[in-house]
Amino acid sequence: MTATETLQDWLALEHEAVWLYPVIGARFDALAGRARASHGKHRDARDRLLSRLHETDIEPVPTALAYDVGPLRTKAQALAAALQVERDIAAVCLTLAGDTTGELRTYATAGLRRAALAEITWGGPPDAFPGLP
Repeated sequence: MTATETLQDWLALEHEAVWLYPVIGARFDALAGRARASHGKHRDARDRLLSRLHETDIEPVPTALAYDVGPLRTKAQALAAALQVERDIAAVCLTLAGDTTGELRTYATAGLRRAALAEITWGGPPDAFPGLP
């Protein structure tokens, strides 16, 4: 997999997160503040990825109309969906960090750090090696 393909995978996950967090916030008042903060962080990350791809004349992967995140009928299901998207982002960032060097590796490592901290924010346990299965 090339760095561009991995960046596109990361962008697709950021699109998903930007879609997911308003849904969680709208359905669960107790999670609304956390969802709003996460939405903003993922929107910013998505926009940075879009800019990065546009600067290199790469057509970014588009957003989907909806995402299959499973049922979101309970708070536990919403927390599980949030944790899953953060884990998926951590995994793709780890892949990118391992496959690149220089500034792109630094960028991927910063994304990995953000995803790992977001996992903790959503109730996940601290992980010595975030992004690994």
